[in-house]
Amino acid sequence: MTAATTIEATLIDEVMPEFDFASRHGRNVDAPAEWVAQAVELSRLGGPASLLFKLRGVRVPSGTLREALTASGFTVLAERPGAEVVAGVNGKFWAMREQDYMEAPRDLEAFRAFDRPGWAQGAISLRIEPLPDGSTHLSTETRVRCVDGEARCRFAAYWAVIRVFSAWLRRDLLSRIARIAEGDE
Repeated sequence: MTAATTIEATLIDEVMPEFDFASRHGRNVDAPAEWVAQAVELSRLGGPASLLFKLRGVRVPSGTLREALTASGFTVLAERPGAEVVAGVNGKFWAMREQDYMEAPRDLEAFRAFDRPGWAQGAISLRIEPLPDGSTHLSTETRVRCVDGEARCRFAAYWAVIRVFSAWLRRDLLSRIARIAEGDE
């Protein structure tokens, strides 16, 4: 698979401009961008996320989405408050004991410099875009950059199995945030 880029510049483009694998999901939310931004900060993992974490033998992080990400080894690498946040982690996502092979980067500079053979990096963004009609487009993008061919082969096999579940988690997360912003939760 070759590296891909998006057309419109985003923070995730700055954090991880080159990547080997990506997944993007979005939805319109019937609420102003400010409400969606508040909902992002209030949202928690649950439902499908809890189930999949338990099936993989990974402790389900508690707290808000931001707290759950940092408890899982992610570091917030870039943020435009109310518009976009990007978190990243280094790891061997395909490992049986994944948590044993996850490392939180110290900061964006350390994340960009990471080059440990056999490892990969993951970045996830949440982006909030106001629409002319007063609603909001909410999207998430996940990108993975593999340090070398060995990591790329291992991640490709892992991705073939987990991709559908990863998409399910992302869509569920967007729905949870939308329900909070729209006042349904």
